[in-house]
Amino acid sequence: MKQNYKTAVISYPNSNNLGDYIQKIAVKQFLKGNITEIDRDNLKNYFGEKIKLIINGWFMEKPNNWPPSENIIPLFISFHINPIIKSDILNKKGVEYLKQHEPIGCRDLYTKLILEKKGIRAYFSGCLTLTLDRKKLKIKNNFKKGILVINLIDRILPKFLLLKNPSIRNLFKDSIQLIKYPYKKIIYVISKRRIKKFLDNQKKEIKFLSQIIDANDTSVIKREKLAYEQLYAIANSELVLTSRIHSALPSVALEVPTIFISDGLDHINQKSRLGGLDKFFNIIKSKELNKISIEKIKLNNHKTFVEKMKTKITNFINYKQ
Repeated sequence: MKQNYKTAVISYPNSNNLGDYIQKIAVKQFLKGNITEIDRDNLKNYFGEKIKLIINGWFMEKPNNWPPSENIIPLFISFHINPIIKSDILNKKGVEYLKQHEPIGCRDLYTKLILEKKGIRAYFSGCLTLTLDRKKLKIKNNFKKGILVINLIDRILPKFLLLKNPSIRNLFKDSIQLIKYPYKKIIYVISKRRIKKFLDNQKKEIKFLSQIIDANDTSVIKREKLAYEQLYAIANSELVLTSRIHSALPSVALEVPTIFISDGLDHINQKSRLGGLDKFFNIIKSKELNKISIEKIKLNNHKTFVEKMKTKITNFINYKQ
């Protein structure tokens, strides 16, 4: 007799990136009742009852824990493979696993391409955060006010400069970045000047938020609360200016004009994540800001992808195995 198993969501207990929690919120929109959460980096070690799992997002910190447990029935949608660990994910066992669950819905064109090269059927699904819904999130259509700036060009500078308490270990780990620092500092200063000029010319209220938080100082519950607060801030803005895809994509979903600044994102680890996303929002360098007209930014290019993702997920949740 076929059984309709419960559907779980991926969790990120060690993440300091609110973008991960925004992705979890997007998946939870489709589910009801008490929702089981399974750690992204421990899918292999899930030994609970058989369960469905929507597998989306960036993979992964611990590739030695791949592929997932046999007790997990997966739907791959909005899936991204980190270039650094692609050989770990796409080893013989990993390829066999993905072929069992194809077609794989990919968040970006890079992931689609590397899967297809391994003979795995894949398609560009877009990101699940595009399905974020004002009504489900209980966001009122209030008067939108001002420009919201979220983590602009923050990847240009070495990581240790962004930490509150950089340690010797961080300095050693980022020694290569330290060598490049003088050049990157010049690029950072120039980019920052361009952005300031653009913001000054808009003559609007400016609000700044950070998608990156200190995970050591906040509980998982608090992090998810902060993710909701960021979504509310996005929804009530006239424009979002960011260098983070999980600030840009939710902005598009919530019908807020969005500009994505790609300064400092030229490494394959970053560029791979952007492939195809220019369908949904403007991806430009800071030197191109003077060519942008906020009034002409289109907001509807994502809706076809949203409907397809909704159908895939609904069918998966309701299907009896």
